[in-house]
Amino acid sequence: MGISSLIYDTWMKETQFKKYDGILDMLLKNNVSLDGKVLDVGIGTGLFEEYLKGKGVILDVVGVDVDKKMLEEAKKKGYLVMLANAEKLPFEDESFDLVISIDMINTASNKEAVVQEIKRVLKTGSYALISHFCNNYTKNQVWKKMEALTRSFKVIDAKVAGNVDNELTVAFLVKKEESE
Repeated sequence: MGISSLIYDTWMKETQFKKYDGILDMLLKNNVSLDGKVLDVGIGTGLFEEYLKGKGVILDVVGVDVDKKMLEEAKKKGYLVMLANAEKLPFEDESFDLVISIDMINTASNKEAVVQEIKRVLKTGSYALISHFCNNYTKNQVWKKMEALTRSFKVIDAKVAGNVDNELTVAFLVKKEESE
């Protein structure tokens, strides 16, 4: 699947860390607690967790991905990981205090199902950070797609993060509210 897990961290680190700066800023600015049980949907090699660790933030994280090689690398770094499809997460309803999914949704065949699964496993009153890869030319189209995908949540914040000359992400911070 895709890029080799052996070179992903080295090749993508600088690009990804620029996006992660914007994502972490969004989480902190909105006082999102990073202390609870966290699910990373599309954990890959655990690069986001490595970035956070460098900032002094250690997450109680479970990561899921469909790429076995990426999961092997994340496991070597000490993360609890599971092979799982984001369209059918293997967790009970309302299991997580925070769900993070960075640039995974753009690869999903059923994006709506992924968002509904994120909502299902997220505790009521808790947050999810969902981002979608884009570039400078596609960011407006991706923004509209993210607005549609997250309409069942309360949108708390949204931004484009990353390096305009290289790679961007449209990140939406959303909250699961009480159902009516």
